[in-house]
Amino acid sequence: MNIKPTITNDFDPKKKYSYSAENLSFIDCYIIIPFAEKLIKKIPLFVPANIITIVSNSFVLLAVVIAATARMTPWPIWILIPFCFLFYLIGDVADGLQARRTKTGSPLGEFCDHFLDTFVTGEMLFCVFCAYGIRNVTLVGILLYISYITQMAAFWEKYVTHKLHLGRFSSTETVVVLSLFATLGHIPVINHFFRQPIGAVIPLFKELMFSVAEFTLCFSSIFAILATIMTFVRVKKISLNFVLYLILSLILTLTASFVEKDSFLIVFLTLSFYHIDYSAALLSAIIMKEKDPTPDFVLTAAMCLTLFFDIHHPALYTLFFLYIVVFVTVRTSLFVHKNAQYWYWINPDISEKEDTKEKKQNR
Repeated sequence: MNIKPTITNDFDPKKKYSYSAENLSFIDCYIIIPFAEKLIKKIPLFVPANIITIVSNSFVLLAVVIAATARMTPWPIWILIPFCFLFYLIGDVADGLQARRTKTGSPLGEFCDHFLDTFVTGEMLFCVFCAYGIRNVTLVGILLYISYITQMAAFWEKYVTHKLHLGRFSSTETVVVLSLFATLGHIPVINHFFRQPIGAVIPLFKELMFSVAEFTLCFSSIFAILATIMTFVRVKKISLNFVLYLILSLILTLTASFVEKDSFLIVFLTLSFYHIDYSAALLSAIIMKEKDPTPDFVLTAAMCLTLFFDIHHPALYTLFFLYIVVFVTVRTSLFVHKNAQYWYWINPDISEKEDTKEKKQNR
């Protein structure tokens, strides 16, 4: 079946702002986008696209809370996890439709949309880790690294080509598959199977100290690596700063897995926010047409020194995490401050006549 791509091209000469994307995703083109187009007609014109973005991402936070507490309650609340991600996917399309429908597309809207998507990457993996009790910090770090560099490669392509490209198996398919995998992990029979040593299922791998779930995630990460390679093949260009990001984040990942080997949550959060920090800088460069950013050296250097001098203390790990959170907060706040004129609680210039006309067209 040939997939007809969804192509988005927006340009507002008054704002000197443009947005371009090509979406080949099967689920997006045939399910999510058609549904979002019908849903958006029911949403009033005065509702800002940024509010839709924030609300849709709040469903992912809800999924994280459900995944973390599912085994503490007798109720099967885990069944809501895929629905939370589905609402997020619909909202992730609906916000752009609302922005174009109301002519309120802006640099702030694009930044808000993609920046919050970087949180979803970590949150989605966290739901899977909770479902199967995965606490191997080295494995967790590597899976986070692969997931985030795949996402950053997509942002890098947009930086170079000025167009966001989503392939046939894109982030949407990944969200659907992993959210279903996380949900199934709460069914006792399935959970028991996937928590077995891989050697008990496939004798060929009996030497591996991985569970079936961990092996499955490692195997699936191969496709993410291939997608990243294909992105660079298409772009045919990479900067020194982006290479430094790939190297420093890998060093940080490996170092953190040794320094904080007994602290799953702090490793997860620190590594996630390191990638989120770079995503904020890269997205800002993309949208404001600036030079690509230099990745943070300090956290990687500090972590390496900690490992070299064999210093282990929970307070130090917390300090590292707070450091990168502050950087993310400052970087994001600066971008929001520069584009504060595009933030509003109610869409401007939407007259009652236009709203009435829209309602009549939808009948």
